[in-house]
Amino acid sequence: MRNIIVMATAATLALASAAFARPVVDGRLQVEPAKDNKYIVDASRLGKAEFFGYVGDFVDSKKITGIVLLKGERASDEQKHVVAITATAQHIEAFIDLDGKVQPLVDPTPTPAPAAAPAIDNAAPAAH
Repeated sequence: MRNIIVMATAATLALASAAFARPVVDGRLQVEPAKDNKYIVDASRLGKAEFFGYVGDFVDSKKITGIVLLKGERASDEQKHVVAITATAQHIEAFIDLDGKVQPLVDPTPTPAPAAAPAIDNAAPAAH
């Protein structure tokens, strides 16, 4: 009986490690949301700044072309936003997995465009 328990435990650990052993699938870095607006990547728990650097390293070393936010229904708007802006900054694509369907990630909190300069009333035309 003990051997069966040991073998079952070993098989469970092997499956769990296999899930984390593939951080890149089809050229896309696989990322999961974690508590406190952190991310799980390749068994590492990363904050926002660490996440950006980690992705940059993968762009350089693994030549990734995108990021997939797995379990997107669990991700906060802040986590989705950080994935979107990180992908934009690294010149790669951002995707989200919602209930098993991978689709392009649309930033839920896009950065507003700079406001246009206000019009100047009664301004004299510029001299040439």
